[in-house]
Amino acid sequence: MQKTMRLQGKNVFLSYLTLLGVRYTESFSNQYFNEHPHKYNLFGLSKMLSDYGVDNAAIQIPDKENNITEIQTPFIAQFGGDFAAVYKIEPTQVSFLWKGANHVLETAKFIESWTGVVLLAESSEHSIEPNYKEHRKTELIDLLKRIALFSVFGLIAILAYINNMYFTNAGITLLLCFNLTGLFISWLLLLKQMKVQSEYADKICSLFKQKDCNNVLESKAAKLFGIISLSEICFCYFLTNVLLLLIFSPSITAISFINILVLPFTLWSVWYQKAKAKQWCVLCLLVVALLWVIFFVNYFFGHIYFSVIADIFRNPLSMTVTELSKTIHFQLFIATCCYFVSIIGINMLAPTLNADKQVQSLRQSINSLKTDEDVFKTLLKKQPYYDSSDCDSIISFGNPDSKLRLTILTNPYCNPCAKMHQRIEEFLKLVNNNISVQYILSSFNDDLKPTNKYLIAACYAELTINRSPLTTFFNDWFEKGKKLKNDYFKSQPLIMEIMSNPEIMIEIEDEFQKHEAWKQRTQIKSTPTVLLNGFQLPESYKIEDLRYFLDMDV
Repeated sequence: MQKTMRLQGKNVFLSYLTLLGVRYTESFSNQYFNEHPHKYNLFGLSKMLSDYGVDNAAIQIPDKENNITEIQTPFIAQFGGDFAAVYKIEPTQVSFLWKGANHVLETAKFIESWTGVVLLAESSEHSIEPNYKEHRKTELIDLLKRIALFSVFGLIAILAYINNMYFTNAGITLLLCFNLTGLFISWLLLLKQMKVQSEYADKICSLFKQKDCNNVLESKAAKLFGIISLSEICFCYFLTNVLLLLIFSPSITAISFINILVLPFTLWSVWYQKAKAKQWCVLCLLVVALLWVIFFVNYFFGHIYFSVIADIFRNPLSMTVTELSKTIHFQLFIATCCYFVSIIGINMLAPTLNADKQVQSLRQSINSLKTDEDVFKTLLKKQPYYDSSDCDSIISFGNPDSKLRLTILTNPYCNPCAKMHQRIEEFLKLVNNNISVQYILSSFNDDLKPTNKYLIAACYAELTINRSPLTTFFNDWFEKGKKLKNDYFKSQPLIMEIMSNPEIMIEIEDEFQKHEAWKQRTQIKSTPTVLLNGFQLPESYKIEDLRYFLDMDV
């Protein structure tokens, strides 16, 4: 049961990571999945798992009817034109997560919709989200911010409650409790409307066999005049009630009056769900129940003045009535204005709250287009070309036999170049060094050119004597050496020994002149400049995007 609750509401990628016991942060991994260009195919899921350090392989089960019970769970199955995370197989039924909801099907029915294709994976101690610690820290900070925000609002509400002596008034206390409950339920409705994942909303919506509240929330009847959704109206109704009770307690009679006006809506809502939608929305039914509970609380504690209500209906615009009616007229006017302002405000704010999801969808569409090999080749071939085949810089990383070679004009004192090197190092880890990278050294002026010779000498030492990765040396240079300039090298005896060796200095000078000749020939001045097999990398692409083209012929 607990496993099912953890899976509920998550996409297939996050569910599978949970089942495999891989450490991840929900915010980053959810964004990573939603923006991935191949999230809708098995290749994309496999690449994502590989990025998380999870070994995986896709296979076709030849005899799915007889072999399904032999497959080790968990696994991802190609199911119903989509993918499902299967976590339990029994002789008579299969338990799996599909489209964010938990399902249990008879084995025979599951096999009917299953293509027989599965993605098997095995996690290890090295399986973890990229940059997990940084993302975890960010997630914790965001959580603390939310806790602080709600704590402040909660404290203000408690102080207002105490200041108004509501603890001596059971009726208002009950109204606050039920309106706060309604505020929470309507907030879940609002999240459902905006298609924002919510574990609580999914749990509540799955109380009935019809597990999808969205069928009701996305119907035409769920929007007033096709503009303002009923979930927005419900949220603003309960929010305004809470604020008025805490700040302007005399308005309780007006609140009670408006509650009576909305009761016919509850009857229509139940009728529509039963007769028209033929689908129950549990969240909507809870709102309906709360509206009636609030009515009975108002009636029981005497907050409803039926004589005044009758007077208001007879003379809705008249102020020549009793003092009590005048007061309630005024309260009703204030309350109506508050409801109106909050509804308009939330309606205007809702698209902003949903902007992240829209941006993720847009990024996924753009990424799908960008990772099309033909599109990339076309854009690449339109870029300026600089012959870099004869560079063969001593400063090289990765796989020299790779089909792709990155040539990067870099400056040892350039801050953007330092950041580019960090990205290069992370990218090499991401693709398991399966790309070739070479640096061409540049400088701001002639006075700084000796630094390039020192760097070449240091690389010569690392390659021929220390035999350690050049990326480590460049990390150290950009972090510490850049500030010390040439004094950084003078403190290292091995480099100074190489610089004092005439024979080796001939090689270093040749390497230095090779870099200078290439710069003179290409006339490239800007650093860092990134070339892919001689073509300048298009502006719309980052070096990280090249992981989708490692086997491409340019």
